[in-house]
Amino acid sequence: MTKIDLNGTELEIIVKDIIETSFDAIVVPSNSRLLPSGTLRCKLLREAGAKVQLECNKIINKIGVISCGAAVMTSAGDLKAKHLIHCVGPRLGVGKEGKKLMLATWNSLKLADDKGLSSIALNPISLENLGFNAKICAEIMLPTIKKYINEKNKNLKKIGIYLTEKPEFQEFEKVLKSMN
Repeated sequence: MTKIDLNGTELEIIVKDIIETSFDAIVVPSNSRLLPSGTLRCKLLREAGAKVQLECNKIINKIGVISCGAAVMTSAGDLKAKHLIHCVGPRLGVGKEGKKLMLATWNSLKLADDKGLSSIALNPISLENLGFNAKICAEIMLPTIKKYINEKNKNLKKIGIYLTEKPEFQEFEKVLKSMN
């Protein structure tokens, strides 16, 4: 685990299963219809229970599809966390994916902050099935987090980046160290 202080907000990167966290919110990679897809999303939704998918269905019925870079919130169901933030990340190769990944990261933080939450846990958005590698995710997400904390943050006191493998951690750690 590596931690740094960003303007009074603790940012940590860690190799650990995000499902076990008791942060106020967990960011869940999503698709535009908020349906189960991808290993992490399916696992989180299964652990959270059917209530969360019903909440997702209500959101889609109300507003339609979720655009790339957007984020919406539901309860976390049976998880230790209080909320899930469903975030639609970009697929590598569709154009402007760096800007879209930055927007997805920013909007997830903003949603948690606007709701008065003090902690948020994220997996690298767009890493799993969307073609990004850990280095690209780190180079976009970490500076975006730093910028958000320095410019807009009101409530967030702790941000965790949860990674599943040591090589991913090493890429994030390199970028984090270069930011200081």
